[in-house]
Amino acid sequence: MNVKIQSLLFIAVFWANVCFAQTFDSHGASEVLPVEPEPDWVFIGSSLVDVMDNKFLGIAGVSGGGMGSSFTFSADNRFMFTVESFYSRGNRGQRTDTVTIFDTSTLAPVDEIIVPPKRALMGSIDGATALSDENRFLAVFNLTPATSLSVVDIERREFVGEISTPGCSLVYPAGERRYLMLCADGGVLSVTLDEDGGELSKTRTAGYFDPEGDPITEAGVRYGDQWLFVSFGGVVHPLDVSGATLQFEDSWSLLTDEDRAENWRIAGKQHLVIHQATSRLYSLVRQSEEPLDDPGDMDGTEIWVYDLESRQRVQRLEAVPEQEGEEIRATTGIGSTSGDGASGILVTQGDDSVLVTVGGGVSVRNAITGEYIHEQLKNVPGSGRLTLRNQAQ
Repeated sequence: MNVKIQSLLFIAVFWANVCFAQTFDSHGASEVLPVEPEPDWVFIGSSLVDVMDNKFLGIAGVSGGGMGSSFTFSADNRFMFTVESFYSRGNRGQRTDTVTIFDTSTLAPVDEIIVPPKRALMGSIDGATALSDENRFLAVFNLTPATSLSVVDIERREFVGEISTPGCSLVYPAGERRYLMLCADGGVLSVTLDEDGGELSKTRTAGYFDPEGDPITEAGVRYGDQWLFVSFGGVVHPLDVSGATLQFEDSWSLLTDEDRAENWRIAGKQHLVIHQATSRLYSLVRQSEEPLDDPGDMDGTEIWVYDLESRQRVQRLEAVPEQEGEEIRATTGIGSTSGDGASGILVTQGDDSVLVTVGGGVSVRNAITGEYIHEQLKNVPGSGRLTLRNQAQ
């Protein structure tokens, strides 16, 4: 036998015996998070991060092949829910859809509810799921291509039934046991459940927006009893959900005539957020000579801040730090689309609120002054949609 080969075999056997002889007291430490979250805990995709302390707290055990949606949280903060799709042969075979329930203290799955394999495979976007305002029924938007809702009772942890919603898509909470959906003809569908989660009524109202001339994005934001959806052209469409029927309120524009002349447009996938206590609306925008086929295809390069009472712009901020150069962008691909700004924004709702932007990296600043706290978080694994952990605020 070749001397070199003999030497290699000896080394391999020696180290194998050494490794076999070693004993380990632990396979690693795991911590349990408190049930009540801190106001600055934010999910970036499935990773939970304390954005003030720049500390990675953990990652939820969502299967990489599960094609999960974003998280929804129970009223007592003990559980969070997402919808996943699995195939028996990885990316093919028999499909199973589940509402998966996670323990918020361990970020581990604890239960699942099987639902019809129809949910829209859209990833983590607005309108994929909605928890009713009394925190009992979770609605899942289905697309087969027929549209419908699957309703799940999260208290009893059981599938209730399916509600057909032809021509209307996405789902948003709009009352104790009511949801709203956006329709292809520019109308809105109101779906009300009975006490058991079955269909009680459906009401369709026309004329909310112009689907041909100026469609709206799915990234609506809730302001008390109002939903605000913004059109591709920057027009805000308020929708009041406080009464027995949905009410359309007067629309208004984020853009002045001068802004339009300078080719400013809304941009970004997660382009709107509201700080409830100060009635401030934050919007991602960018300049583009040509209209965007989809604002989500391009990052926002600035954040414009509006007072919702006066409907006037009160502040302009850069979307990402000027210091964030090509070296940073080359090593962090967190949620960026065009690579020159931010694709998502989020505001925490505590006393010392912060504005979080995600794009070529993740930056954190004071939500009121705009002053940077962290120009780039260093301890953020993963990527994806921003979700406020403490949704009860």
